[in-house]
Amino acid sequence: MWSEFPSSINPRLKYLDRYTVWDVLRGFILTGIGWYFGDGPGATAGIILGALFAEFEPGGKTIERYLVDGLTGVLGISSVSSPKISKFVDGLVVLSDDTVVGIVEVSSLDLEYASDTGKEANLRTVKQLLDEIGDEVQIHSRQQTVDLSSYSDGVRDSAVATRHYVVVKESGSSLKQNHYKVKSRCGEIQGLLNGADLQAERLTESNLKSAVKQLYLGKARFSGSTCTVSRGQNNVNRVLYVDKYPEQLPLGWIANILGAEHPGMVDVVQTVSPVSNTQRTWMDRMLARIDSELSSSKKPSRQADLRQQKHDLEDMIDLDASGDTLVNYGIYITVRGSSDAEARRTLESVQTVLDRFRVDTREPRNLGKAFKRVSAFHSGRFSRTEIVPARSAATGFCFATQDTIERSGVVYGKRRNSTPVVLDRFTWEAGHTTVMGKIGSGKTYWTKLMLLRSYRRTEDLEIYVVDPKKRDYGKLISALGGETYFVGDSYPEPETDIVRYTVEDPSKDNTEDLAETVRHVYRQAAQTDRKTLVVVDETHRIVNKGNGIHTRGLQAVSTLVRESRDRNIAVTLVTQNADEFTRSNEGRNILKNTDCNLFFRQREVDSPVSDFFPLSELQRTELRKLRTGTEVEFSEALIQGPVNSRIRVESSEEEHRVIEYGESREQAEPSENTVVEESQSDRQQSKNRKKQRTDGGNNPSKKSTDSKSEGYGYWEMVWIVSGASLGWFEYLLLAGLPVSVFLYQQEMLKPILGLNQLPLNGTLLDIIGIWVFTYVVLEPVWILVLSLDVWHAKQGN
Repeated sequence: MWSEFPSSINPRLKYLDRYTVWDVLRGFILTGIGWYFGDGPGATAGIILGALFAEFEPGGKTIERYLVDGLTGVLGISSVSSPKISKFVDGLVVLSDDTVVGIVEVSSLDLEYASDTGKEANLRTVKQLLDEIGDEVQIHSRQQTVDLSSYSDGVRDSAVATRHYVVVKESGSSLKQNHYKVKSRCGEIQGLLNGADLQAERLTESNLKSAVKQLYLGKARFSGSTCTVSRGQNNVNRVLYVDKYPEQLPLGWIANILGAEHPGMVDVVQTVSPVSNTQRTWMDRMLARIDSELSSSKKPSRQADLRQQKHDLEDMIDLDASGDTLVNYGIYITVRGSSDAEARRTLESVQTVLDRFRVDTREPRNLGKAFKRVSAFHSGRFSRTEIVPARSAATGFCFATQDTIERSGVVYGKRRNSTPVVLDRFTWEAGHTTVMGKIGSGKTYWTKLMLLRSYRRTEDLEIYVVDPKKRDYGKLISALGGETYFVGDSYPEPETDIVRYTVEDPSKDNTEDLAETVRHVYRQAAQTDRKTLVVVDETHRIVNKGNGIHTRGLQAVSTLVRESRDRNIAVTLVTQNADEFTRSNEGRNILKNTDCNLFFRQREVDSPVSDFFPLSELQRTELRKLRTGTEVEFSEALIQGPVNSRIRVESSEEEHRVIEYGESREQAEPSENTVVEESQSDRQQSKNRKKQRTDGGNNPSKKSTDSKSEGYGYWEMVWIVSGASLGWFEYLLLAGLPVSVFLYQQEMLKPILGLNQLPLNGTLLDIIGIWVFTYVVLEPVWILVLSLDVWHAKQGN
């Protein structure tokens, strides 16, 4: 989906269709100076210099512009400070000069697999905002490093995420009036952007302070083309502004810049303001000037350029007359690095992406002014703007940055660029997920991986697993310290927060018992407001019986899904084919109440299934090409719901051992904020808590962080020392004997070791004795030193 951009309106008068007024004036000045100092030869030199200055523009700038920029850098301001923040009032920021600032945050989304209808809906949502703005707004897309070390062992320690803020500022009136205007405009913006797939929220309290901390740049110091700020991550900055747009740009082209791999970080500031009546008059005058230039121009290339300008200008005037919106649109791009070299490399990386889109950029001449323009708190308008249709400005669509990282979430997988998808299903309207794929596609492995990561990331979590195949979840549940019961039993009160229900004989028809187990699980989970995960594997064995629909099983699953929407219960339904649900009204209602769908490799996708979700032609094609864990060391899936993307599912080596081989609970739990193993008293407390829980009650955490580890005595220390391996120090000691013999033969050993001071004769036997004594003493000492970190880790656990 592409949108057209008009050409820049620049019908400058040119002599001989080549030289501007300034080119001619510059030539006269240089000729006059040359005549004054050198008569005829000097005038000739002036003419030559004037022609050179007019013809050659290295880097897109004239030679005198380089001189002016150099003088500006030397004589201009060396630093600029951000306005001081006076206070926070009613969800707004008040600056020291009574300027009031409001911030609306817009969530990121993924347009990779969105249909054309979905893309158009999102584009229209942003266009509607631009249509109805009455004053300038700024859209700040700012990147930050997110620490992922606590999310899972299967991802890198950090990732770059982009936060999007719409910033509204008012000044020039009384504080009360500014406050009223900003609050009203923020409410309007929030309402306009909550459409299609976009979600917007006016920030208040702690969220507002967090955004201010990220956007506030502090003091900036300038050196050449570099700006160093005192606040934030990667504080060595370079700035670009967009000088010229191509004829067409695709939807989300700014998001492509933000989503590309760069050495440093990239921020984008867009400013949008309505076109004034004065500008409309200016456009009419420019149209008349273009006609005048066309009549006098003889150069074909210039005529073509002027005709394009005239065509685009007439189109914009017609759009304005028909009721479409024209806006002043400007873009500043800030690249940030930890050093000058990294900032330069990031700048080159960004320019490579911009060159691919044929977008021309320049570095600003005045960094002080540029800093104020990219600041969310300085007043003043952008000077580098173009008049474009609102639809063209909306095409930038910076919100499609594909870097969804929800706080307190777990890693669902990684995108193609290795960016993790981190989602918190307990924050969704309905935290339910359906997982579909053929046998061996990786759906069960992903489900077990999510159980493990959720257990580690979520405090006070209950887990229930319905396992009709008996063989898949036993080792994981055991590693997490859970219990297993057979379906059809009397369902005794479990003593732990992790319970698995399975069948004694999977080959038998257990449909009725499994349906009753699902109902029992819902009754158990509904007794508390604690976060609860419910996994129903092989769901088709419950909702189907023989070749027909099992009504009681379908109703049991339906009740679990529908009635859990207003509770802290998140259900995962795992099945082979989506048509198990789509062929009945009750099944379709189940799918309508799930916020997330994961599709692993499918053999075929029936039309009713693809129409229900719906799946694009690209998604239907990729479903048959997704890789599985039997082919490579990871599997792939399409995720649809909170994000729409293709993800790669892979675990760390430690996670894989827990899932596949069922390590002990001590190894399964993280080392921080947990105990090594649950004591008998803890198990009794868990049992008592289960018996006493009520709706809305306050339940203590399942884990205790105050447990004291056992001490280590003499024999424990001996075990640690004897179990240590040889290191480089030991090998140096072993190498000491031949070195000592060599030095002895060269008669160099006695003066080096000072043997004259010892009651020894300095014979070779003495040398061997000294070496053996040294080895015997230093070897265990060094092993003990190497073992201190292991011992300390054991004590800490």
